[in-house]
Amino acid sequence: MTRIGLQLYTLRDECARDFEATIRRVGEIGFDGVELFDLHGRPAGEVRALLDDAGLAVAGRHVGADADLAAVGREMRELGSDRVALSWIDPPDSPAAADAAVDLVRTRAEEAGRHGLSYGFHNHWAELEPLQGSTTLDRIGELPVWLELDLGWVWWAGADPVDLLERFRGRTPLVHVKDLRERASREFTPVGEGGVGYDRVIPAVEAEWLIVEQDETDGDPFAAVERSFAFVEAAA
Repeated sequence: MTRIGLQLYTLRDECARDFEATIRRVGEIGFDGVELFDLHGRPAGEVRALLDDAGLAVAGRHVGADADLAAVGREMRELGSDRVALSWIDPPDSPAAADAAVDLVRTRAEEAGRHGLSYGFHNHWAELEPLQGSTTLDRIGELPVWLELDLGWVWWAGADPVDLLERFRGRTPLVHVKDLRERASREFTPVGEGGVGYDRVIPAVEAEWLIVEQDETDGDPFAAVERSFAFVEAAA
């Protein structure tokens, strides 16, 4: 059964102000778990206890290209998940840059494996740009890593999320459900209120986790998160 999680980056300011209250509120909304991006200076055991109190699992964690994977591995064992995803690469603008990105992901995935971690790649828009016949995502997709498809960025880049879900079926334990108003802008909306077309997309997802993320919110971010959760829960 697919579970619904929240990428806590959506509530990054709230996490910085009052992490405990934010975690509690996420649990009250009804999410099954969270995807972490930072521990906000807290020991992993303390974060795990807060999540337990809120009834939340750890779906995974975003890490940067320079993360200390040995330390991350120790923390993730306490947090109860082995999945980490590379959260960002500089947008590749040439075949050479794409090759460098592939080498980075390969090297980091190998190191992650030595520390008991399952390494994945989270895309943005630039990895969908064709570079001499193939995209950076095409090339990374040939590596033995899992893929955290960000379906909002896939759509914004001009690709069909359903096509990519089918192509990488079985390799996307986590997917990001993110919505944008239109391809001509970068106006983010709660899931189901933009142009991605999640009524069609969510039924095509075969994943352990649907991860809600909204890069920017207007007004009360918790209200936006609640609207996203209600839509995804009904569509899943």
